[in-house]
Amino acid sequence: MKHIGQPKSAPNWYKDRGQSHIEAEFSRELGDLATLIENEQWFGDKEKHSRYRVDFILKDARLIIELDGHAYHSTREQLEKDAVRQRYLSRAGYVVLRFTGREINRNSAACVEEVRTIYQERMQREPAKYRVMYVDYPFICQENAKLLQFYKKLYPQKEFKIQSLEKIIFSSIEWLHEKSFITVFVFHDPEHGYEIEHLNGLVKEYDKGEIRINTISEELYSIELGKHIINYSHLFDEFLVVADDPVYVHPLLTALLSEMSKLRMREFEISYIGNGKLLRRGNHETSYVDTDLVKVRWQNIWYVLGSALGLSLDQM
Repeated sequence: MKHIGQPKSAPNWYKDRGQSHIEAEFSRELGDLATLIENEQWFGDKEKHSRYRVDFILKDARLIIELDGHAYHSTREQLEKDAVRQRYLSRAGYVVLRFTGREINRNSAACVEEVRTIYQERMQREPAKYRVMYVDYPFICQENAKLLQFYKKLYPQKEFKIQSLEKIIFSSIEWLHEKSFITVFVFHDPEHGYEIEHLNGLVKEYDKGEIRINTISEELYSIELGKHIINYSHLFDEFLVVADDPVYVHPLLTALLSEMSKLRMREFEISYIGNGKLLRRGNHETSYVDTDLVKVRWQNIWYVLGSALGLSLDQM
């Protein structure tokens, strides 16, 4: 299985052009970072799009440094290519720092010092586990509509309003009893883009950690979500999934551990897949019935949505 988010060595056809002037200036100031930083790393799958070479990478902090020379990066065409490349690398789970040639020429030592500071901050905040949350946004919309209709009949005196996706994501994390740093990928069809596109790139701290939200618009969003799980599974230790569709069975079982964890509850011993959690429909409605995904810990999506509406547990 190819992992398109995994850094690789240069392809066979590539001829090393040597360091540019600004890369050489940057390298001269690296000091203690010289043993940690790597250059000439490549990403991508040539069969699907062009492959991407990055200038410098600190793999343990998932930090990429790009140096933009004016002559090469100032054209409209190249700026568009840079934007596509940046989105790709962000989806692969990396933070990209960009410095212009003018910045390097003016004070390369200051640029390196900024990299060192950000690297140290990221390493100090490095979580014990990297967690990812995948969200099927149309699924949330469908279940939200059903839930609102149900509770409006049950509590006609109450006024219910659809809650923001941001609030639902926080509610999801609470119900899954998660903490630490969580990267969230929200997949949706273009029709829903205007509702949530403002959340793309949002970084927000909460009392137990931090979340980073990425919104991804695709016509065949569920297929692309599944591909993303497979292609980037090597970046994450635990998978939280807000979805309920048979199309996700194969991707999730590919990413999740094959070994079972055990939990003893009084006289019972329960076996489950330990590095995944699902927010889905109940056991009688879920699309995952008769698959190994029933061995993954889960919560009913209605509890999350009800909590976001402000309902207490005894009201749900």
